[in-house]
Amino acid sequence: MKARTLLYVFIFCLQSWGSVLHSQATLNEQIKRVKRALFIFNISDQIQFLDSNTNPDFTIGVLGQDRTIIDLRGLAQKRQIKNKPVRVLSFKNIKDIQDVDVVYVNHNKNFDVSYILNKISGNNTLLITEDYPFNTSMVNIVNIGEEFQYEINEDLLNGNNLSATYSLKEHAISSIEKWKQLFQNTEHQLEATQEALELAKDDIKHKNANITKQKKTINTINSQIHQQKNALKTQESEINELTTLSEFQKKKYSEKLIIEKQLENRILEQMEALKEKQAYISSNNATINLQQDTLAHQKQEIEAKLEKINLINKSLSTQKTVNYLLLALLIIIVISVILIYRNYRSIKLLNEDLQEKNNDIFNKSLEIASKNKELEEFAYITSHDLKEPLTTISGLIDLLQDDYKDQLDEDAIMSMNFISKSSYRMRNLIDALLNYSRLGKANEKTEINCNTLVSEIIHDLDNAIHRNQAVITYQDLPTIRASEIELRVLFQNLINNAIKFKKPDTSPIINISCGTMVPDHQTQVFWKFEVTDNGIGIKKQHKDKIFAIFQRLHSRETYEGTGIGLAFCKKIVESLGGQIWFESTMNEGTTFFFTIPQ
Repeated sequence: MKARTLLYVFIFCLQSWGSVLHSQATLNEQIKRVKRALFIFNISDQIQFLDSNTNPDFTIGVLGQDRTIIDLRGLAQKRQIKNKPVRVLSFKNIKDIQDVDVVYVNHNKNFDVSYILNKISGNNTLLITEDYPFNTSMVNIVNIGEEFQYEINEDLLNGNNLSATYSLKEHAISSIEKWKQLFQNTEHQLEATQEALELAKDDIKHKNANITKQKKTINTINSQIHQQKNALKTQESEINELTTLSEFQKKKYSEKLIIEKQLENRILEQMEALKEKQAYISSNNATINLQQDTLAHQKQEIEAKLEKINLINKSLSTQKTVNYLLLALLIIIVISVILIYRNYRSIKLLNEDLQEKNNDIFNKSLEIASKNKELEEFAYITSHDLKEPLTTISGLIDLLQDDYKDQLDEDAIMSMNFISKSSYRMRNLIDALLNYSRLGKANEKTEINCNTLVSEIIHDLDNAIHRNQAVITYQDLPTIRASEIELRVLFQNLINNAIKFKKPDTSPIINISCGTMVPDHQTQVFWKFEVTDNGIGIKKQHKDKIFAIFQRLHSRETYEGTGIGLAFCKKIVESLGGQIWFESTMNEGTTFFFTIPQ
């Protein structure tokens, strides 16, 4: 029983150790997958695409059935590339690749890299491979232990109108010798790991030998128990024989009594002698009874002592079992402390690594902020410089029309009017572009009651509302923290569009409402606004370009405007941390949705 208890404790320790090692291995694999996704994002962000790309999204294609697509999509919820939302697609075959900015493929999917390069040639597409031979791809990352390294083939990049930033080139592996050195270091680490595994195997063999010895001991104990059972059976057999003999003697005694009765007449003369003998027998019987009483008393004492001995043995057995369990618990506690310390060290190293990466991200954000400021100044200076010649042109056209109106024919006057209108429209486009560049930079944010704000906008648009006989309803709108100017532009553009794009001979009916929602893969609660109209609707094929700047779906003769209003709305909503989209049915109406964090 003792050996069996020790065996159970040992097996429990091994199972605990195995589960801890398995959980540790699972954690390392998850960290490695996150590092791979970050690597792909960082490389894509530091590659310069020389051809202009007007797509609103940055698209990454993953070739083959690869779990990396899940990690990339998870990261795409939190990060952008080139200030664009990231869209991740999956392709089963090389021939299916199209309309992507980056293609990622792992060597274990057995795709031919030359065939991939031929497929994406001339498409301004970056190819990122993993664990392919040296210098065969544009950017090839290699998994070395728990880290990733990469190499850059500048000839292939230049051939596809791509180039790498200086920082990306500086940290790349530039020669096959460096790859060999990295692999040699990895081989040394593998050899050390192999030696540790051999030591662990020897330890396991030693423990298995101990278990075998303990099994032999258990078998010996079981054999002794079997022998004791056989002895008990032998004793039961002897008791049965004694019982049979006693019955036989009783039968024989009865026969003697019958014979004595038959011979009673013959032994009358011997009565005196028999009486003496009977007296002697009675004396002996009394002595025997006394001895039996003594033996019975001694038997009771022996039984009491045996009970005490059994209780003592049980107590000792219980104490030993408790001691073994305490020892096993102590071993488990020591192992747990070691594992907790190792996890603490690992987490500490990961935190240091994350802190370093956060510092890099902070530095890059400062750099991006500086670039944005430069772009804003550039846009302001450019718009100012562009407006000067437009003002001059408009002034000269007005002078020509006033001074030479009588000398110009009808075609010349029409041309002058066309030039004047084009100059005015160009000045409006420049002003709109300048205002667009300034959106999202308002530092003053206050608590704004959306009911009050919409009421003021309806008052400002009173002329257009009465002219088109529009009906605008709203109720229970929340109070949010934002820039009042930008929020006013957002609601005003959506209401203006709903009035402008109405059906002929139909009065616009506009309803504004708000609720709450929690987007997928997030825990934060958002306000969800809805602006619904009964206008002409929007075709599905225009879904991707309707929020792009200066995109018009109708001619200026049909509907006036610059085509920048919805671009304003998109930039304002995204600067507040939300999203904007729409649902529409042709000739029935459109509903614009946008979210703002509570």
